[in-house]
Amino acid sequence: MTALFKLAAQTNILIVDDTPDNLRLLAKILESQGYIVRKALNGRMALQGIQRDPPSLILLDINMPEMNGYEVCQKLKASEASAQIPVIFISALERVENKVRAFELGGVDYITKPFQEQEVLMRVKNQLLIQQQRQQLLEQNQRLEHEIQERLRAEAEVRQLSVTDELTGLYNRRGFFLLANQQLRIARRTQTSYFILFADLDGLKKINDTLGHEMGDRVIVDAAQILKQTFREADIVARLGGDEFALFIPNFSGDSSIDFHGRLQENIDRFNQQSERAYISISLGVEFGDLNNEVLLEQLLAKADKLMYDHKRTKCCLNPQPFF
Repeated sequence: MTALFKLAAQTNILIVDDTPDNLRLLAKILESQGYIVRKALNGRMALQGIQRDPPSLILLDINMPEMNGYEVCQKLKASEASAQIPVIFISALERVENKVRAFELGGVDYITKPFQEQEVLMRVKNQLLIQQQRQQLLEQNQRLEHEIQERLRAEAEVRQLSVTDELTGLYNRRGFFLLANQQLRIARRTQTSYFILFADLDGLKKINDTLGHEMGDRVIVDAAQILKQTFREADIVARLGGDEFALFIPNFSGDSSIDFHGRLQENIDRFNQQSERAYISISLGVEFGDLNNEVLLEQLLAKADKLMYDHKRTKCCLNPQPFF
């Protein structure tokens, strides 16, 4: 147990007593063990000294003029800075009600006068040990809480990485099916309509062959950002792989005629006007969710994929813009 103690020379004890002889006696007893001892003749001096330099332990007399020990203890416990400092009351009063009052106010022990040296040292030693064990437990709990928070953050990062596309920062295929299936169940349970969108970046092979795969990756990232800007925070936007993207759009308004193609094309045109990189073109298929039909998400995505290719073929029949 003694191994837990700090060195006595690192332990600061404050004695508060209006009788100089008591101060000298207690100081002599404690200093004989190497403790650093401070003395105060009244409560006001004690509180000022504690505020400047909080001690490890306080020995506090009860019967003092102006401010008795009970009042001093009340002020100590009312202050966050001193509330945890252990207080041992010292008094010639031996009545039970005096001791009960001392403990009710937050005292940790009670020593009666006249002092017995071995009793004083043992009670002081016990309270310092309890205080140190309490501090060690607090520090251990803080370290444990820190370790738990670090582990939770690490686990959250791993979970996030497992559902996140490394190149674009969007959800990956796993993330899309995990979250979209959750939203699909909610939509059917709450009878909230939804859309499944399938998007494909046009001409990526030509960009890769002509300008290199690094430029191709940058164009994929540009397309991902355009999709993120076009749709809401609540919408699930994912890169399935390569140049293919999937989206789950909860339709809170219930409107099945939303012009996703027009909204997306506006953002694409704005980007192309400002960009010095390769020209962006995205084909889009939109499938309106049927709440009365328990169709699998994979089937809905396949329908949106087919509609995307219809859109791509339609665009190929028009005058294509250059990809770079």
